[in-house]
Amino acid sequence: MLREIQIAIDKLDEKRQALITAVQSVSEDQLTYKLGPDKWSLLQELQHVIWAERGMRLSEEELRDNPVREHLRPGELVDVVKNILENDVPVDVPDPSLEPDGNTSLPELLKLWEQERQLFWALLETVNSENVDKVIFSHPAAGPLTPLQTLELALAHLDNHQRRINNRLADRK
Repeated sequence: MLREIQIAIDKLDEKRQALITAVQSVSEDQLTYKLGPDKWSLLQELQHVIWAERGMRLSEEELRDNPVREHLRPGELVDVVKNILENDVPVDVPDPSLEPDGNTSLPELLKLWEQERQLFWALLETVNSENVDKVIFSHPAAGPLTPLQTLELALAHLDNHQRRINNRLADRK
């Protein structure tokens, strides 16, 4: 595996563990509580993060044997999307299929996250110097992304939701 890919994976794993520790420390009522009808619960925040990571992996599967993949070029909008995430700019979910329903328990979500991480890491282990610049994921707003851009976006996305969760947890104290 390429060093820069491994570094990004290690960062994601570290942040993932911190988020898991944080959400495991709250009650079921706190996990499912919504501040308002248009606000997500902590469980929904976590569910969205997991579904987004799964979407990254599934996007590669869709592109894998598609001849159009060879014509896709990594987009320039990834930095714009990362900036939006890093500055906590409120935006709608860019893909309605990633809108969380909150109907999955924390243990089920954590199990799913572990399964998805294993599948995503296995995919990233196939990245080498010959294919590192190939498109692996196409984001609805950022466009086509390389493996490293995908991981950088995943980090920014996880950080964004972790801040939202941490703020909610700090408010309950």
